[in-house]
Amino acid sequence: MFENDLFPASLTPEAIGFDAIRLVGPTFFAIYPSAQDLRRIVEWQNRIFRQLDLSDVDPRPREVLHVSVAECGKPKQQRQPLDVALKAAAERFSYPSFELTLEAIACFGANRALVAVADTAGTRDVHGLRLALADAQKPFGLVGSREMGTPHLTLGYSDTLSTERQQVDPISFRVEAVDLVLSNVGHTEHLHQARWPLS
Repeated sequence: MFENDLFPASLTPEAIGFDAIRLVGPTFFAIYPSAQDLRRIVEWQNRIFRQLDLSDVDPRPREVLHVSVAECGKPKQQRQPLDVALKAAAERFSYPSFELTLEAIACFGANRALVAVADTAGTRDVHGLRLALADAQKPFGLVGSREMGTPHLTLGYSDTLSTERQQVDPISFRVEAVDLVLSNVGHTEHLHQARWPLS
């Protein structure tokens, strides 16, 4: 009877306080396609699954399809509450919008996750976005990642995936914002905390 007492309402900033949010679950910045682009991506995902006979892959719910950019900055000499620091960082944040193209599929995490991987230009832009997020947070005592990563969108999971990377018909969408989200662990749910527009 107590199963749902903590989820999802207790994960809102109003319920537990913004500073406690990052202690509850992963808090990170991510790119979410617009509603119109999401429809196209889901259609593309279904087409790829059919073309490559990936019927054994358990697809991710469309509501959580995203490209992770970076974790929320870690507190180092943070002098303000997290919500105040992040609002100030958001005002300082600046990065131009860009086109993100997914051009291949690969397997991550011991061949369990099927992911769509960004092309070279998209990889460069997502890394630039990561650096801009880190730069915006730094003056307010939050240290963000500056490491180079492999931008990807997780399409689904399976225990029988091939380890080979495969080129597929590319799909592109415009990135015009990055969202700060909390992952409600175990519930396949992302709770959106803030949206930082790109210029």
